[in-house]
Amino acid sequence: MKTHSPGGAVILAALAGATVPHANGAEAYPTKAIRAIVPFPAGQGADILMRVVAEYFSAQFGQQVVVDNRPGAGGAIGTAIAANATPDGYTLYMGSSGPLAISPNVYKDVGYNPVKDFAPISNIASVAQVLVTSPSSPVKSVKDLIDQAKARGGDVQFASPGNGTTSHLTMELFAQVAGVKLAHVPYKGSPPAHLDVIAGRIPVMFDSAPGVLGHIKAGKLRAVAVSVPLRISFLADVPTISESGLKGFNTMGWIGLLAPAGTPPHIVEQLSKTVLKMLGTPQAKKRFEDLAFTPIGDSPAAFRSFIRDEVALWGKVVKASGAKVD
Repeated sequence: MKTHSPGGAVILAALAGATVPHANGAEAYPTKAIRAIVPFPAGQGADILMRVVAEYFSAQFGQQVVVDNRPGAGGAIGTAIAANATPDGYTLYMGSSGPLAISPNVYKDVGYNPVKDFAPISNIASVAQVLVTSPSSPVKSVKDLIDQAKARGGDVQFASPGNGTTSHLTMELFAQVAGVKLAHVPYKGSPPAHLDVIAGRIPVMFDSAPGVLGHIKAGKLRAVAVSVPLRISFLADVPTISESGLKGFNTMGWIGLLAPAGTPPHIVEQLSKTVLKMLGTPQAKKRFEDLAFTPIGDSPAAFRSFIRDEVALWGKVVKASGAKVD
């Protein structure tokens, strides 16, 4: 980012190796590469979105944005790393409903406070959860799954990207509402879970639409139902769970950008405005649609309030489901 200063100040600062300040006294930002922590493996929804944002930020800032995947414990490991990073604007974090709203309710000691330990930048997108099976599975509808679960008395397994993820708790809520028991098999991220569902080793799972859309289009997974109240345009022939017999069923994941608490406010504001600028471009709108994201875009204050509400909301679901991890 270029700055303008009267006289030879720019030249002198460059010779001295100093950062040229803006008119308001804040240092220019960014002046070096930015690390973006994603607490999930490559190919998961948050990773897909972070790579879209990283590409845009790199072009806007003239600095590389390096995606750093730190998966494990349903996103809690990477989230803890991000929470404890230096708050200088050079570590960002692509958070989501799983590690920020669900995991703190599931794990006894998650290692971070989702509200106090982060400086929210903007909630970028919402994502529907999709119930998927192998194309060869006998489960072709929500009713089929419920009937099978009742007949087998809780022996039907479901995969998830890990304990405390949105996918995990969406299925726990599904079981609650349907009045059935299902056996949870957590994986270290979505890709290995997808492989076992595709192969038929695990009957079903919920996962984010961006994470499974490619497999659905390729015919490797069959979409049974979506978790949101209305059908989604890119899976228009797939019914909602609500219309499939579980009236009012509604869960939606979300993915947003944050920084460690203590990150300078002017940097947070600059990043937030850049996200909103990106979301306003026709290219981003088309890309989000192609990747199965629904754009949001809000202010840092609104995002902080939203996270606080989500922690409380998912806390009720976790308490009712009894899903706990020591």
